[in-house]
Amino acid sequence: MDMIKKLRRKFILVATVGVVIIVAGALGLINTISYMRMEAQVETILSYISQNGGKVPLYTSPKETSWFGETDWSQNTPDFSYQLRYFSILVDGEGYARDINIANIAAFTKEEAIQYARTTVAKGQPQGFFEKNKASYGYMITPQPNGDYLIVIMDCTRDVAAVRTFMRYSLWFGVGCIILYVVILAALCNLAIKPFIRNMENQKRFITNAGHELKTPIAIISANTEALELISGKSQWTENILKQVQRLSKLINDLIMLSKMDEQKQELVIEDVNVSELAASVAESFQMVAQEAGKTISTEIAPGVVVRSDSKRLYTLVNILMDNAVKYCDDGGAIAVSVTTAKKQKGALVAISNTYAEGANMDYSHFFERFYRGDESHNSQKAGYGIGLSMAEELAQLLKGKLGVAYKDGVITFTVRLNS
Repeated sequence: MDMIKKLRRKFILVATVGVVIIVAGALGLINTISYMRMEAQVETILSYISQNGGKVPLYTSPKETSWFGETDWSQNTPDFSYQLRYFSILVDGEGYARDINIANIAAFTKEEAIQYARTTVAKGQPQGFFEKNKASYGYMITPQPNGDYLIVIMDCTRDVAAVRTFMRYSLWFGVGCIILYVVILAALCNLAIKPFIRNMENQKRFITNAGHELKTPIAIISANTEALELISGKSQWTENILKQVQRLSKLINDLIMLSKMDEQKQELVIEDVNVSELAASVAESFQMVAQEAGKTISTEIAPGVVVRSDSKRLYTLVNILMDNAVKYCDDGGAIAVSVTTAKKQKGALVAISNTYAEGANMDYSHFFERFYRGDESHNSQKAGYGIGLSMAEELAQLLKGKLGVAYKDGVITFTVRLNS
């Protein structure tokens, strides 16, 4: 069920990434609007104070408006002028303070007010924010007709704190929503993929049953063909029949093995396996086949390379890669088998390579997918069904190893990294 688990994880990951992007975008937009609204409100109040010479005028009764009309906020409450904490300084063109009003703030002395006023002027910005003793202040510099500058600095700590608190709570809310979404998605995902799992199990059962049912007529065809050869002698027709019977038998066995791959995890027999001897044995078994096809097999195997693994499964894995190399090696080409100790003397590295001139422009990222075949020449000229390499990948994962493929200078190389 590794494929189901991978599919489930990938589905949850992709869906979660999508939700994270949406939530992050929504919260970012909301918090940006909240901060900009706070900035605009502070700017409006600073402008109002600046327009009134650095002071907030006393309350005057607002004009009568209709139900849907808007009342000027500055005249909306008698206590408005007493709620603001600000000071203003009128500075001449040479930078000297001509008038200082600190009656509406307690956090600044005259000297501090002048100092911070100069600091705001030095920033070169007509308005902005700064902090003092963990308190936040907004300022605005307004040029006067006579060349003077009116600097208004207002305490906006509560406004900034409200925005920051909203940002903090919205962040926790977003994280909570994402976690809840992942939990719900994981629960629903299990229900959603149940029909898919059931279909896969039915397919595996069908392949296994059909494979066993097909073995009997194939065996009969093979036996009858061999009997025919005994009676009438060998011919091109009987040889072709036996060759296709062998090919069909191998396909059926591969399909059955592939369908039962997940069930074999509990059947592993872990023991010390001499990878050097195993690889040499596999290479030797293919020598005759390679020679008949005009291909050569060379080995470079370090002695005594041992890992903890399942010898039967590992032999099958190396055998699949060797069979693939012999099958797809160029005519008159060379096949090389090497076994070395992995880095830091831990594990083993098995590499099987062959000359393959047609592999320059192939997409090797899909090579281990089930039933994948690279191109037409890979399909038709060399008999294959896209099963062998997918079986090799499944076996490598089963043995906690890693199967890789690389192509360079007309040579394709399959590597198997095994842990010790």
